[in-house]
Amino acid sequence: MNRYEFEILTFIDRSDINEYSMRMLSDSIRISETKIKECLGTLIDDELINKDDTLLEITEKGYEALEPYRVKKAIIIAAGFGSRMMPATADRPKPLVTVNGVRILDTLLDALVSNGIQDITVVRGYKKNRFDDLLAKYPFLKFVDNEEYDRTNNISSVIAILDKIDACYLCEADLYIANPAIISKYQYTSNILGSWSLETDDWSFQLDSDGHIINYQKGNRNCWNYYGISFWTKSDSEKLKEDFRQVYENVDGGKDYFWEFVPLVLKREKYGVEIRQCNKSDIIEIDSFYELTQLDPSYRIS
Repeated sequence: MNRYEFEILTFIDRSDINEYSMRMLSDSIRISETKIKECLGTLIDDELINKDDTLLEITEKGYEALEPYRVKKAIIIAAGFGSRMMPATADRPKPLVTVNGVRILDTLLDALVSNGIQDITVVRGYKKNRFDDLLAKYPFLKFVDNEEYDRTNNISSVIAILDKIDACYLCEADLYIANPAIISKYQYTSNILGSWSLETDDWSFQLDSDGHIINYQKGNRNCWNYYGISFWTKSDSEKLKEDFRQVYENVDGGKDYFWEFVPLVLKREKYGVEIRQCNKSDIIEIDSFYELTQLDPSYRIS
């Protein structure tokens, strides 16, 4: 299945309608009408789609063709302390802090589960036993402990779960997900979430002429803000295992890196990571206790 056919099938799958015009498909998927018509013809001939005038429906054979692209597992990096969120993190890790009664991590877990993903491993460190509280709602969760979390950067968390990296989502745990649709049931290529910015002083990247991520750095112009939710194909997962280990064990200062520096900077030539576009309103980054109080007034000290 080529990329265009994949995009058409997955768009139909996640849409809550079944009647489509060529213009609507072209505008929504950002593919020319000519290519849409060509790919629809192939999908119909291959019996992956049934078409009746403007009505389109994925067949059982179509879903079978999509199955190799279904995401079945996720790894969540949740070992850090969250010092800037004190005092909210005095008795719990940042991902378990509640915002208006909802734990930050629940917003990501609910988005994953709604897409049928229950093979979920959480890498924990600070106040690790508090994560057991999640099991009442998510009994299928698996935990891996990172005993190095307070002596290294978060690359030690991926080292702790190297054997589990395999065609999966790799996510940071401290993002409040306002739009669960940012988690997709199917993925075609390795990608990282990003939102467009004219200028930012935060972590961001740009794209080369092939649409692959370059210039990952703090502070940028005409760029994409980085969000720590990514997907890695099976082939890239195998490269990540090798490269994470090599950097962590053999590169001077390797234990001080953020994990994403490996595929986006240090070993970038080995990967072609795309951006998966989102809106800034889709994810709420809560970086400090002050920002928490703005979202949830119950934390304000009178």
